Amino acid sequence: MKDTAFHDDVTAVRRLLAGHDPAAAHPGSAAVRELARIEVIASGSGRGGPGPAPRRRLLRPALIGVAAALTAVAVVVPVSLQSGRPAHAGPPPAPLDVPVAERTGGRERLLALADAADSAEPPARAGDVAYVRTSEWTFTYSQNADDGRAGWGIVPEERSVWRTPRESGVELAVPGEPEHLGGDEGPLAFLFSDGTERFEWGDGEGGDGMFFTWEPDALSTDPAELEEQLVAGAGHDAGTPEATLFYALESLYTEAPVDPRVQASVLRVLAGHEGVLYAGPSEDRHGREGELFLVEERAGETLERRIMFDADTGMPLYHEIVMVESDYEQPDGVEPPVVYHYAVIADTAWVAEVEDRP
Repeated sequence: MKDTAFHDDVTAVRRLLAGHDPAAAHPGSAAVRELARIEVIASGSGRGGPGPAPRRRLLRPALIGVAAALTAVAVVVPVSLQSGRPAHAGPPPAPLDVPVAERTGGRERLLALADAADSAEPPARAGDVAYVRTSEWTFTYSQNADDGRAGWGIVPEERSVWRTPRESGVELAVPGEPEHLGGDEGPLAFLFSDGTERFEWGDGEGGDGMFFTWEPDALSTDPAELEEQLVAGAGHDAGTPEATLFYALESLYTEAPVDPRVQASVLRVLAGHEGVLYAGPSEDRHGREGELFLVEERAGETLERRIMFDADTGMPLYHEIVMVESDYEQPDGVEPPVVYHYAVIADTAWVAEVEDRP
C-alpha cells in the first residue's frame, strides 16, 4: 500500500517549488536531484520554527495545512528575492459561518443524501482519463532567511488534473494573487510569480507516475467493504475513524469522478459514525448550496474537516480544513479559526485524452 499522506505532502511541495529547484545548482542525475530535494524538505523543523543556518541567500517557505495533510514543512530554497508587488490588505477567507448550536448528529440527513445519490445519474464515460478541476485556497507562510522578512496569507489556485489507468497524467496549476494577511508581501508573492505551471507524469517507471489511490471501478458499493477500502487507502490515521474517513474522501473526490452508487455507500458509511456532525445548510465559494458536515481531529491542535454535499444529488461540492485551536505558535496577527485549505470541486469528468475538457 502506498503512503498516501507522504505522497500528498511531497507532491504539494514539489508543485509549489517546481520553479525554484533546491538542487538546480548541483549537477547529477534526476535521482540525485530528487534525493537532494527530499533532503532539503526533511531538514526543516517544527511549524514556523527555524531551520538549519543558511550558508547562502535562502528563502524558507513553510506551508501550513497543504493538501489536507501537512502539519509542518520547512524548506530551504536558493533564490534571489525580487520584491515589487503591492501589499494586499485584508484577512484570509473566513470559515463558513455555521452556528455551534446547529451542530447535531448527521445520521438521518446522511441517509437521506444517500437515497438522493442512489437516484443520481452516473457520470458519462467518454474515455478512461479522469479529469478533475478544483478551485483551492491555502494558508501559506514564507520567510526570507537572508533578512528575516516574512509574509503570510491565503494563496488561491486553480488546478486541473488528468490521471490515466496507465499511471501517467498532467497537472496544470494556475496561482492567483495572494490574499495578503500580514507581514511583508515580497516572500509570499515571489513563490507564485512564475504563473501557470505544467507538470507531466510518465508511465510509473521508477515511481514517476500519476497514481490513483483507488483504482477506477475498484471501490465497493457495500458500506462495510467500502469503509475498509477507504481507511486502507487513506494511509494516515487522523485520530478517529470518522476523521480518517474524511481524510480519505479529500483524496477520493479530487482524483476522479465518483460514481453515485459509490457515493451513496460513502454517505451510509458516514451515517454509521456518531462523530460525523451535521452543521446545517451552507454555500460554497462558487455560490452553490448544500448540506455541510464536519468531524474534529485533535493532534496538538484542533482541526475541523468539513465536506458539503449537494442536497439534491448527494454528491460532494467542496471540502476544507479549519484550525480551531492550536498549541503551535502562529504568525503575528493570525488567530484561530484559520482556514488551512479549502477546495471547491468545480468539475469532474471521464474524458478520452489527457488535457481534454468536458
